[in-house]
Formats: sequence, C-alpha cells, structure tokens
Amino acid sequence: MTRDVINEIRGTKTVPGVCMICPWHCPTENFVKNGRVEYVRGNEYAVNATSRCVKGISSIHSSRDSDRLLYPMKRNSQGVHERISWDDALTQIAARLKANKDAFGPESLVYLWHLDSNETFTHKLFGELYGTPNLSGHGAACDQDRRLAALETFAHPLPVKDYANSRFVMLWGADPFGPNEALHENRELLESMKKGCRLVVVDPNRSRTAEKAHLWLPIKPGTDGALALAMAYHIIETKSYDQAFCDEWVHGFSEFAEHVLSNEYTPKWAETITGISRETIIAVADEFALTKPALMDGLKGLVNYTTGLDALRTVFALNVITGNIDGPGNLILKELAPLDMPVDIPEEAITATEQLPLGSAMGYPLAPDMPTQLLPEAVLEGNPYPVKSLFFHICNPAQSDPNTRLFEKMMAAVDLSVTIDIYMSETAQLSEFVLPEASTYERAEVRESLWAGPQVVFAQPAIEPLGESKPLYEIMKGLAEKMGYGEYFQWNSWEDWARKQTAFLPVTYEELKEKGVWEGELRYHKFKTDGGLATPSGKFEIYSNLFEEMGYSPLPGFSEEHRIKPDAEYPFQLINCKMQYHCGTHTQNNPYLMSIVSENWVELNTNDARRLGIADGDRVEVSSPQASATISAKVSEAVQPGVARVPHGHGFGRRFGTLARGKGTHINPLFETRMNPVSGGISFNECTVNIRKI
Repeated sequence: MTRDVINEIRGTKTVPGVCMICPWHCPTENFVKNGRVEYVRGNEYAVNATSRCVKGISSIHSSRDSDRLLYPMKRNSQGVHERISWDDALTQIAARLKANKDAFGPESLVYLWHLDSNETFTHKLFGELYGTPNLSGHGAACDQDRRLAALETFAHPLPVKDYANSRFVMLWGADPFGPNEALHENRELLESMKKGCRLVVVDPNRSRTAEKAHLWLPIKPGTDGALALAMAYHIIETKSYDQAFCDEWVHGFSEFAEHVLSNEYTPKWAETITGISRETIIAVADEFALTKPALMDGLKGLVNYTTGLDALRTVFALNVITGNIDGPGNLILKELAPLDMPVDIPEEAITATEQLPLGSAMGYPLAPDMPTQLLPEAVLEGNPYPVKSLFFHICNPAQSDPNTRLFEKMMAAVDLSVTIDIYMSETAQLSEFVLPEASTYERAEVRESLWAGPQVVFAQPAIEPLGESKPLYEIMKGLAEKMGYGEYFQWNSWEDWARKQTAFLPVTYEELKEKGVWEGELRYHKFKTDGGLATPSGKFEIYSNLFEEMGYSPLPGFSEEHRIKPDAEYPFQLINCKMQYHCGTHTQNNPYLMSIVSENWVELNTNDARRLGIADGDRVEVSSPQASATISAKVSEAVQPGVARVPHGHGFGRRFGTLARGKGTHINPLFETRMNPVSGGISFNECTVNIRKI
C-alpha cells in the first residue's frame, strides 16, 4: 500500500525518517496526525523497504514517553539534579571546557557516542575547533575486532553481506535471526535458503539462527580461531583455493600458506581445541571452498573474546583466498555516497594538538575506537595524560561496560561530565550536566545506511521536540556560540546544512526531501575497476605489514594465552547475547516491548541445572571474583554444559524509567577489565562464575 493511500485512509501525512534503534539505520516513513506519530514503516522508495522489526515499530513510544528528559539539568551540591536553562547550561559548560583546555590541553576532553547521530557537528566543534583527538564511538564494546580485521584486510571498516545471491553462508558467533537487526539482510538470507543456499552456524549455543541452519557447529567458547585456521589448512593442503585470484589480488598468500602449514593447524589439531570433529571440519572446508558464490562472517560470538581479532582475520582470509569477496553472494565492500560536510572549518581555525589519541597513547595504536576500559585510568591517575572533561551522547557505559564500580569511581572524580540523551540514563545520573536531546522523530538526519550499495537516508523532523529537548546539531551550535566559534555554525534551519551536505548527490534536493532516500548503483568487484584497494599494496592483505611494523604478528594465529577459563571455584563461563525484543538503553522503558519480555535471565544446560537442583524460573545467585547478582534461571538444551548465557546482559536492571526501573538484572558488574591485547575490544565473554540456587 503506497504512502498516499495510507494517508488518505488514516488522515495522516508522511514524513521520511530513519530508525536509530540499531546501527542499520533503516529508511522509514513516519505517518503523522495532529502532531503525533501514529505509525511507522519502511520507506517505500528504498530498495531495502522491508516492514519494520518489532523494535523499530515500537520506537514511536519514544516520541511520547512521559519519562523523557525534557529540560537541561545540573547536579547540585547534594547530588540532586535540578532544572536549569539552556543558556545557563551551555554558558557553564563552555566556561569549564575553556578552563580545562587552558590548563590541561584540548586532549583533556573525551567525547563518546553510540549510533553516531549527527556526530559530524561534534567532530567540527570538538575535534577541529577545540582540538581534542579523543572523539570515539562505542566500538570497543561492540565490533572493534571485526572492524580492525576488516581495515587491515580490505581497507574497509564495515563489509556487509549479499545473502540474496549466495549459495553458501557460514556465520561465526553471529545470530541475525535473534536480535533481528539488518532486517532486509535477514529476509534475503531466508529467501536465499529457500532457493537452496546452505547455512552453517558456528556458535557455542543453539541460537535462533542456529535453529534454522542446515548445520550447527557447537564450538567450545572462544576457540573459533582454531577452527578457521584448520579450515584454511585443509583448503591450502588440497589446493582448493582460487589460485588465479590469489596470484593477482592477494598480498601475502604464500606467507599465509606457509604459516598455516608449518604450524600444523590441522583439523586433527583443532578437533581437541574446538570440540568439532576433524571430519566435520574437512567437510565444511570443502563445501565452502567448492561452492560459489559463498561468504562467511562473524560478530559478537568472536569479538567478545581475546582471541576474536585473529579469528576474524582468519575468517576474512578464508573469503579472500577462495575469491569470495565483493562479488554477488559475497561479503561486499560497501561503497559510500558522495556526501559533503554540513559545516566547513577553515584551515587557519583548526586547532592541532601534539598529543596522541588516548588509545594510541595507552598502547593501542591500531584500535579503531577508544578502548573505553582504559578511560578510568586516564581520569583517576592522569595516565598517559589528564582527562578532565567527559561527554556521553546516547551511550550508557554505566550499564554497558564491564567493571561498573570503576566507572562509577571515575565519574565521581572527573572535573566535568555531560550526558546528552533522551532519558535520564544511569550514566546521566552520574553526570554533572544532563542535556535533553530530541528523539529521532523530532530531528533531521542525513545518514548513510548499511544497505550494500551507496544509500543516503534523509530523515526530517516529523513532530516538534518534546519539552525543551533539542537536536544534537542545535546543541553543538549553542555550545559553539558560547565557546566563541559561533561564526562557523550559522544556519537558519536544518535545511540550510542539509542542502549543503547533499549537494553532490545526483538528485535534486526537492526529490530527495520528498522520497527520503537516494540510492546509487550496487557495484560488484569495485577493486577491479577502481584501480585496486586502498591498502598499501592495492590488494587484499592477509599478511599485514602494518601489524608487523607495530610489533604484532602480521599473520593470524591461535593462542589462549590471554583467555580466562572456568576452574573448580568458578566452573561456568558466563557469555552474553542480544535479545530479539530489546536493544540498548532505550527499549526497556517501552510498554510494547516490555509487555513481550520484561526481564533477562541466565540460561543453563539441563544437566548442569539438574546437578545444582535448579528448576526453570528459580532465582539463582551468579558470582564472579568481582561481584554477585541475582537473576532468574532458564533451563535449556540450547546451551552447552559449563556455559551460562545471559541475554542482553547490559540492558536490564535499570535505575530510570517507570517501566524499566528494577526490571531484570544488571550483570556487567561481574566482569573485570579484559580486552583484546591489540584492538582494545572488550572481552565480555571471558568471565567465569559460580551459580547457586537461592
């Protein structure tokens, strides 16, 4: 049904939008009546115009939630947040920022965000004008290992998947049918499977995706790298790789082959480590190498271990040596749209700092995003240099990061802390200043989506912001004016900067505004027509000279040197996973989603539960060397013995919101600070616990 027909039936008007619940940024249509968003669906003009997932459809509640932040707040001397005016808030923050810059340098400011909503304005104000090198997304708590592996192999941070044309798909620690992100990709995979595409899932748990797979490999937690290397060994030994492709387009193939063979990463070697039989390893390696087109990829189940980076480097190498890259049915190196910057800063106004970004200065020079687990050290000890000002935009590390007590200690010690959010999150409660942002329905966005080709999503405000909330671009403009940079942030309305940002698209502004989306051609094998890749060699690099220069192994291996494993005192490995009906901070105060699932739980194998006298629904205490937590138990055959799985470990046990407060269990205090030694990605799944019935 077209948007015009819906408008006629419902008496609504359509405003193009974008969903910001998860990072896929699906293009949407918002149907508005009398200043209220009544309905939302996928944009009919978009190639990925699927109907919305349950989280996206339910997100209209954020436009009317009575628990929303409505006014700027400041914590008083008694620790209570009180309402203040925007002028007072911005004036005080600007003055404190100037004082800290004068005393400690621009690098003393750290700014963290989650879904990079309009962060271009942040980069212009804080990165170029103020001069801090410490602006970062939340990658350390998400896909840090995958992005670093992709950057080093492909010179591309976010390869996406062309399920529609694939005949063989192998997913490592990824559960797309579980949290139901990338809905258009999921539907493509299901349709492809109906046409004969084989799906293999590598996961310690029988996830929703594993349930639909033709083959589930219940691997031992954290050993994916050994399995991938064994597959590479067999493919190289049997010469079933794509020799012609490797000769022309692969840098380091001979070194990789010698490395795999000389270290004897055999299927027999991997069998004991992974729990997957050598016969199965050989059969899957043969099927992947001989089926074209094919793809393999990994996510949370790999990156949440200290072994994750090398595991993904090997997974990407397997795609490359078989010639399964950037073609139909492969991993796609997404092409970006020709967007301009919404704000230009002249070169003479840019502030340069001599200090390295915090991650590099702390020994993680290759980390794509700041290793946020190191932030408390910088604040509390001034190492490697003082950090005095912290900004958090739509991110909530007080809930989402491990070692919660250390984070709280840091927040009590830092000189200036500011949270920009639509809710009074746990991080906001610990901050001195809290600034209310307009919801995604109340602001403009010019976004690049995660569809495989170049795609611009042009979201426009559907309704007026609630209370005194403001879009981030207006908050940055207000701060710029108070900081003396107002001349660079001049616009009368959001359309002024939106016109500039979209000026190079091959479509008129009026057409883009009407449709809300622009798409370019999905091109395959771009490296063949565009003069190679952006890597130093111009080829796919499975031997990393940059890793070697930085003192790391240029080739992926497998070592459990840094891993934490269960023992007699803490016999369970605690791992986390995403939940289908919730995502991050905001969904737990949504009545539609909470009516479906209102708590999280710990999932135990049937035999483990029987041995401990635990029945389905019992309350149990989960204890690590760090802390203890009480949570409900769920008994299941979907988890392996010795594994305890907590869905959405950072999403429950909230301290805000009428519906969210107190529901479920905040599990992250149980985790210590553990990171991949190269990427700085957080190793959430390396936590051992004891479990007892209460």
